[in-house]
Amino acid sequence: MKRFRKILVPLSFSDSDPSVIAMTSRLAKWCEPEEIIFCHFNPKVDIPASLQQSHPWLLEPLDDVARTRMQTLVAEFGELSDNVNILYHVEEANAVIRSLSLVLEHDCDLVVTGADRPDIGVRLARKSPCSVCVVPAGAPTGMLKPMVAVDFSEYSRYACEIGIAIATASHGAAPVLLHLSQIHRGYQWGTISKEEFIASTDKFDKLKMNGFSLSLDCPKGSFSTAIHHHESVPFGILDYMGQNGIDCIVAGCRGKDALSAILLGSDVEQIMTHSSVPVLAVKTKGTGRSFLESMLGMAD
Repeated sequence: MKRFRKILVPLSFSDSDPSVIAMTSRLAKWCEPEEIIFCHFNPKVDIPASLQQSHPWLLEPLDDVARTRMQTLVAEFGELSDNVNILYHVEEANAVIRSLSLVLEHDCDLVVTGADRPDIGVRLARKSPCSVCVVPAGAPTGMLKPMVAVDFSEYSRYACEIGIAIATASHGAAPVLLHLSQIHRGYQWGTISKEEFIASTDKFDKLKMNGFSLSLDCPKGSFSTAIHHHESVPFGILDYMGQNGIDCIVAGCRGKDALSAILLGSDVEQIMTHSSVPVLAVKTKGTGRSFLESMLGMAD
């Protein structure tokens, strides 16, 4: 079983931090990581000379304050094993760029970040050479009813492996392997109704799902399957999530931008932006690493 051995957790001191820390703790119970790096990045601010003279305390380093605040949050909302090496990193830097460089420096397998700034979460998921979990503020973190989005590819096969393992460790319900069957608008110009179009594709989708399920190396009863028909891929997945009490979405990713797996990149972005539950985008570690190293100027 592939596990997340090193986890990077950017904290922004926002409403999402408690859920991010709780989700990190839940994942850590399953994957038993060696190291978790909690980090916070202060934006660079130019302080006018007049303020420097009248308010000299503005020049005092904020590192100790931020580090203490992170430690307090982790103690309050985290449940981490004493066997995990916990590090705290504070720096005045761009949150996305520095997070990505820390992923490379620490050889991280997973990034867990908040959804209060969707642009940051999506950018990390696009460029990171490892899996990324985006957690909304107040989101459920028990992972008692996860869902794995499936397109029958090797990437969704890896996502199923992770989703099933997480659900087993959480002692929740068996995960639902969901295939979103898109209702293409083309039927409107045909001679069949929407219902007939769905019926004709449903049988084919179920056959593919059955074949995919049989190919998984998983115990019987460790998952269930579902086909959901919708005009939109991302909002169809979110629609199924809302109707069925799903508390975590797992999706497989590939490609340089990390978001071209089961769905188009824009579809995954929509899910991450609008989901009320954590979204775990899993991919093979190292995906796009050389591209990121070149972008950050860290290549050998």
